[in-house]
Amino acid sequence: MPDSFAVSDRTRVVREANRAVYDREAIYKILDEGFVCHVGFSAEGQPFVIPTMFARVGDAIYFHGSAASRMLRGAGGGLPVCITVTLVDSIVAGRSGFGMSMDYRSVVIFAKAEKITDFDEKERIVAAFVEDIMPGHKVRPPKRKEIAATVFLRFPLSEASAKIRDHGVMDPEEDHALEGWAGVVPLKLTAGTPRNCSDLGPDIPTPEYAKNYRR
Repeated sequence: MPDSFAVSDRTRVVREANRAVYDREAIYKILDEGFVCHVGFSAEGQPFVIPTMFARVGDAIYFHGSAASRMLRGAGGGLPVCITVTLVDSIVAGRSGFGMSMDYRSVVIFAKAEKITDFDEKERIVAAFVEDIMPGHKVRPPKRKEIAATVFLRFPLSEASAKIRDHGVMDPEEDHALEGWAGVVPLKLTAGTPRNCSDLGPDIPTPEYAKNYRR
């Protein structure tokens, strides 16, 4: 597997091309940090963009959900999709309205789905989702009726690119002498104190992986 994604007409970053990243490891790192992606597709002449949870396993990302989902039905039926993941790292406060921005990392993926039908593979995907979202969490095995009612899709990671802004304030030099603050406010997703389920048994302690959740 090459270290970088091949640049296609669709993945080539044109606007602010200096922010383009095609390195596979850097793109996978962004995907692994994200919880939610947005899936863009067109059905019967109407564009849709749907947020959904995802997990990366190796050189593919996976979705699963109800067979009634328009997005899963469409993608599973062969519709091409555009998948995006964005992480906002900081608010950039410049000295003018046009100096306001954000530092961010984003990934764009173009793909067609592969529908998964093998029961054992579906079980492995469920386990991968659990480990991706809550590392160390123990769950019961999925029931056959749960698996049967769920659509599982695999999207090979073969056409992707990232765009990263990490420059902070970029005000024009003539603004530097203006009075007033300019700078960056870093943003970070942090976990709060776990809340036990209301019907949890009184003798079941809150596990350390929940108390000290890290993504």
